[in-house]
Amino acid sequence: MKVDRWKSYGVNVLIITGADASNRKDCEFILNSAEKQGPVDAIFNLAVVLKDCICKNQTPESFEESFRAKARATKMLDKLSRSLCLKLQHFVVFSSVSCGRGNAGQTNYGMANSVMERICERRVADGLPGLAIQWGAIGEVGLIADWQDNNKELVIGGTLQQKISSCLEKLEHFLLQDCAVVSSMVVAEKRVGAYGAANIVETVANIMGVKDLKTVAQQTSLAELGMDSMMAVEIKQTLERDYDVLLTAQDIRNLNFAKLMEMRDKDLEREKANNKNNEEAVEIAGIHLFIRFISDNNDLSTDTCVELETRMDPRRIKVFLLPDVKGCAQIFNPLASKIRSTAAVLQYGITQMGPMSISEYADHLLPVRICVKNKMAYLFNFFLTKVFIELKNV
Repeated sequence: MKVDRWKSYGVNVLIITGADASNRKDCEFILNSAEKQGPVDAIFNLAVVLKDCICKNQTPESFEESFRAKARATKMLDKLSRSLCLKLQHFVVFSSVSCGRGNAGQTNYGMANSVMERICERRVADGLPGLAIQWGAIGEVGLIADWQDNNKELVIGGTLQQKISSCLEKLEHFLLQDCAVVSSMVVAEKRVGAYGAANIVETVANIMGVKDLKTVAQQTSLAELGMDSMMAVEIKQTLERDYDVLLTAQDIRNLNFAKLMEMRDKDLEREKANNKNNEEAVEIAGIHLFIRFISDNNDLSTDTCVELETRMDPRRIKVFLLPDVKGCAQIFNPLASKIRSTAAVLQYGITQMGPMSISEYADHLLPVRICVKNKMAYLFNFFLTKVFIELKNV
């Protein structure tokens, strides 16, 4: 349908079938056929051949199949295009997140993509066009679209499907920059902990396609429930990535929902304990801050502008420090001995710490001009925007 539409616009479309771009003779035929239509402006290698299996089950043949369409074809296109396509502007290969970040069961596929990326890097080093794009899962077209059931969202290699419109937009940006290897992906949200959108039990159930846990025996292993090799890889990867649970392939086969529920309950208890510890830590930190604040009443000043006891190098520009809205000069005492110039703190005064609006703070601080001396080197900590704008005009 797309080809017919192009032809209706007057585009001359040439489709070559039965040719192997990894073969020198076939590759020459492809490039020469294209050159007869007009100067070749761009070469794209979008090929993909998946032969997934765990590393110990990989064979030379599985590597050769992945390499032929990607690595060997790209190598031949690179070699021949240097002499046949003299007006080439773009040399683009579609790599994968499986190469840049890895994906279980795709050692051969990742290596084939890596070879393509190295070819593009060499081309760029030689002053020729070269671009490898590490895509995540791409939706709407291609393999992922064929795998989808009822447009169900899939998480593959930690990525969600990227819309084809987004891919085309990013592709345009990539073609206009100089990096040889770039990436574009939609990272799936990590759902960690029992309080999130899904816990470990629900996550595995979704991968297995189990909609109601009451319909399965909790002591039955996942393998007996119909888990295939691809499900096992996804479960293993998801548990490691999202829940920090490391299991062997045999452990995954023996896993059942009863064990998963035990893991979920432990996660829940651990999270509750962490929340309690965090709350206690915040309370203790607040107490320590309060003790530090009142430990030495002699250091408390009610002046709005307070000079700090610094190393006072007169050759350096004066530093003007601003505490937070409820702050005072005392909080900068540990820092004062390390400052090599004179420094002053604009505090809001121990006696002026009642509720005040931004305008009231500005009206209170604007009369304090002598400390500024028309020089303000650095600003530390958070300060009210309007006050800062007003002080710049002093």
